[in-house]
Amino acid sequence: MRKIFFIGVLLLLSASIVGCDMINKIFPTPKATVGEKSEGERIEKDGAVCTVISSDKTSLQVRIENNTDSTWQSGNMRDYSLEMKKGNEWYTVTQIGELANTMELMIFSPNETLTHTFLFTDRYGQLAPGEYRIVKSFWANKTATEDAHEFYLICEFTVE
Repeated sequence: MRKIFFIGVLLLLSASIVGCDMINKIFPTPKATVGEKSEGERIEKDGAVCTVISSDKTSLQVRIENNTDSTWQSGNMRDYSLEMKKGNEWYTVTQIGELANTMELMIFSPNETLTHTFLFTDRYGQLAPGEYRIVKSFWANKTATEDAHEFYLICEFTVE
């Protein structure tokens, strides 16, 4: 009886190991697709700097600098949109599946710098070669009593 149980366990383990590889063959990582033309004006802010450190078809690593005397506020770093350039126009990249996003507030102090990696695979699939940009909205104000104004941090990059 133990021998049959042991053989059954080995068969299940073997099937699960082979099955993991088969999952990737049956359900490959989707390719990103381009959707609607981007609408609305993108207001950038003087002193907001986004520098590409590295990029590929699955991720983008950037350095973001707040070289202003204003405090920035925004949703977390998963709260952004991805756009692809076609001709002279920008188009929103179609999201695959649902996005799980939490609502914590990110506060970015004056003269603060941060490094962040945007991961695309779960949200957009693998990016095709082309010109892209990350668009992230922020609210900026100099004092707690001043009304905040919205601006967009735009970071362009190329996938080869």
